[in-house]
Amino acid sequence: MPGHYFAAAPVAALYRRFAEEARSSPTWQGVSSWIAETDPVLELLDTLPGMKRQPNLFLAALRYFEAPLQPGPDLSGWIAEHWTPVRELILQRETQTNEAGRCAVLAPVLAALPGPLALIEVGSSAGLCLLPDRYGYRWSDRAGRTVAELPGEPVLECVVSGSGPAYARPEVAWRLGVDRNPLDPADPADARWLESLVWPDQDERQRRLHAALAIAAAQPPPRIRGEALEMLPTAVAQVPAGLTPVVLHSFTAMYLPREDRDRLCDLIESLPVHWVSLEGERAIGRIADRVPADGWSGPPGTLLALDGHPLARAGWHGERVHWLAP
Repeated sequence: MPGHYFAAAPVAALYRRFAEEARSSPTWQGVSSWIAETDPVLELLDTLPGMKRQPNLFLAALRYFEAPLQPGPDLSGWIAEHWTPVRELILQRETQTNEAGRCAVLAPVLAALPGPLALIEVGSSAGLCLLPDRYGYRWSDRAGRTVAELPGEPVLECVVSGSGPAYARPEVAWRLGVDRNPLDPADPADARWLESLVWPDQDERQRRLHAALAIAAAQPPPRIRGEALEMLPTAVAQVPAGLTPVVLHSFTAMYLPREDRDRLCDLIESLPVHWVSLEGERAIGRIADRVPADGWSGPPGTLLALDGHPLARAGWHGERVHWLAP
């Protein structure tokens, strides 16, 4: 559909779809299914403009204000009573999840490029995915056997299958985040918002977020404020000589209208950079169309790609990666 699904689809359909996607969080699955059938709540949510109708925003606001998260009259009454501050928070904030765990999927691809690297992240949020060289890793097979391990804290765990690049930590010499609303990893309000965006029932993700925020706060990666379509050429021009420039984005393009996604991909492909993307399976059509017919029957997730060519299927939060056959 034109524009973006979040802005155009009926609210009830948005929450039914989110309930399907949120299987790893029984709390959000139950709340979302309930919202989809609760007219008074749907009527309030339908007053939100455009992209602010995205379920993640409203659900994060419930966590931010410590709402009761059991479907039923108590939650319905709480929403009606607190709708004004909830709406104000949603209008002020954006979905800026910053999942350091995705670096377990990104790091091997980055490490295979000729270093040292200059990383430029589009949609960098608090910059946690700009720090793949500062985390520890443990990659294991489906039987739980360690395939490769690198020391550090937090340790990012990933279950792997298929044949891919060597499991290694990339050498990053320079980094820069581009975001229209950069978050400060040392700011308590920004940290609380990121914590609220983590789904309930996922305590390990919360612990990982806290540890990664502490690393970023101690030495924050540089960030610039602005739209990527305008700022990216300027950012690339700042890369010091002798480094390999890499434009990286994860769960960023999927929040753009389809026409802006295409413009962003066209822009990146026109620049003298490598392009590493980790987005929803159908978020970037030109990448999805290149996935080989492999009879995949696993859970839905993301596509990892290098220079527009799909390399692997991965979990939403970097918890698994399945390398595609060359």
